[in-house]
Amino acid sequence: MIRMAQSQSSGLRYLWLLAVLIGVLRLGFVLTHEPLAGFANQFDMLRVSGCLGLTPDTDDKVNAATPMAPIERYRVGGAIDESCLYGTEVALAGLALVLDRTADAAGLSDPATMPLRLLAWVKALLLLISLAWMDWRLRAQPSARVAHAWIAALVLVDPFNTLYLAGFYTEFAALLSAYLALLLPLVWLLSRAAPGRLELLLWGLALAALALSRFQHAAIPFVLLIWFLALALRKPWSLPRLLAWPLLVLLPALTLQLSLQQQYQTIADANRWNSFFGAALPAAENPVDFVTAVGLPAACAELLHSTWYLQRGRDARVQCPQAFQLSRVRWTLQLLAEPAAMARMVGRGVSLSGQWRPSYLGELAGGRWQRMPGALGLGASIADAVARLPFLALLAFWSWPLLAVLGLGLAAARSKARLPVLAAERESARIATLWLLPMLAMIAVLGWASSLIGDGYSELARHLHLAANASLVAILLTIGAVLARFVQPQRSLPMRARWGLAAILMFVLATGAWINQQSLAFGVLELPADERRSASLALSGWALDPRGIAAIDAVSADGVRHVLQLSARPALQGIFGSGVGAFAVGFSGSMPLSAATPMPIAIEVTPRHGAATVIDRRWIRD
Repeated sequence: MIRMAQSQSSGLRYLWLLAVLIGVLRLGFVLTHEPLAGFANQFDMLRVSGCLGLTPDTDDKVNAATPMAPIERYRVGGAIDESCLYGTEVALAGLALVLDRTADAAGLSDPATMPLRLLAWVKALLLLISLAWMDWRLRAQPSARVAHAWIAALVLVDPFNTLYLAGFYTEFAALLSAYLALLLPLVWLLSRAAPGRLELLLWGLALAALALSRFQHAAIPFVLLIWFLALALRKPWSLPRLLAWPLLVLLPALTLQLSLQQQYQTIADANRWNSFFGAALPAAENPVDFVTAVGLPAACAELLHSTWYLQRGRDARVQCPQAFQLSRVRWTLQLLAEPAAMARMVGRGVSLSGQWRPSYLGELAGGRWQRMPGALGLGASIADAVARLPFLALLAFWSWPLLAVLGLGLAAARSKARLPVLAAERESARIATLWLLPMLAMIAVLGWASSLIGDGYSELARHLHLAANASLVAILLTIGAVLARFVQPQRSLPMRARWGLAAILMFVLATGAWINQQSLAFGVLELPADERRSASLALSGWALDPRGIAAIDAVSADGVRHVLQLSARPALQGIFGSGVGAFAVGFSGSMPLSAATPMPIAIEVTPRHGAATVIDRRWIRD
């Protein structure tokens, strides 16, 4: 038994070393890549760089997007942009700017510009310090230490994460703060030692940084805090102390976040427009009944399918101002009262969620929408595999954290180790499961809720970045638990647990089949751009249905159909992934109009199987 334990310890040490080597090489590949590798700016980066007076060192006009490629250097000393959005990412960029100015004072760099690679190295250094600290804290837990090393090597330094290092997007700040907010309590629970005052303050700082990283993440720190207190109930720890010190930092941060949000009315209006008129209302069975049920005028239903970016010549703020005061909770509850509507809203989101490295963002400085190559596998990303998943596999991917809580949590709670020498390791695994899996599921669920309900379908895959990491970690933990059952002898699951897992599986399969039969198509009617009447209405745009598209018709209010011509749109695979995006098509055609033509005109997508979807409506007017 002792020899077995020594052999296992030696094997874990080699696994740890291999994970560390892979992680360092993958991180170094992105950091040292020539030319600079990072996600280009599609405008959102301006909300961070503008807070520090940083502008791209190019001939482009100030405050312009540069989506073709990342810009290697930024001019310093510019005016503060009024649209800047203060938060954790601004603090990280500010740290890099301070180091740059220090180097300028020493005559080591150009005082007029700051290299974007410096920002990447600053973020990478913070990540490495955090990883090394957590690794050191887990040194007494060999299995947890190895699992942590492999999660870091396979997920945290994957290019879909590290390409955010050389840029001013908020994703890295959210990921780093969420990592620390999750790992610190895990260390305390595994060591069974009450955290000190300083560590509680550091945890509070991580929670505050997470709350300030994006407004959509503001609720996550409080759920983490509540769940940690719940697990600490059976320990001889002072709960008021565990609560008071983190809140000392977290509450001021949340107050600051709420006050900042009130200053950005334009962003708030755009998000409400996109989520309600662009995502929720099109999912309702009857849009008129839906707006009436939530207390809006019936005329507001005519604005469905419109978004902040595709307004169709109509301003929802003017024509339906009540919608911008409507509580999101109210219309969400109305959707939940119609389960098929919520299934349609989420199902369409799943179709749009698979491409984490979109083709509309270049990744190499000086290029034109070029992607960083995966030389020797170091630049390979799991994002490329996810982008190839078909709809039902994507649905399973996003559902996995919830399934893991139900299934793996049930198994961990009921299984015991047979060998005494492994009892401590099994108990540690149980504690890690009880802490991590519910919180990973919570991050995934809140990520989806805040994205769909907060922003609609606008850049959904990027907004789900933190949820994507949570799902990946949940999947890796599940794989690790399965492998452990083969390595370490255990008792089989009790019959009650087996029946429970079988019931969960059957429910998931039935739910997936039901969602797959809903109206899931999504698309954009690019022409006409507004609703003005003409002798003939020219129609063109694109549509995506994860089950394949059989036909697209323009349908008038009296039921007359005009068949539209379909064409290939391969570029959409780079936006939505080659799995679901392979079914995206373009469409074009025309239909005659007269004064007697009834309104509205609907664009209806008929899939190869499942329900048809109206992806847009136009109320043609004189």
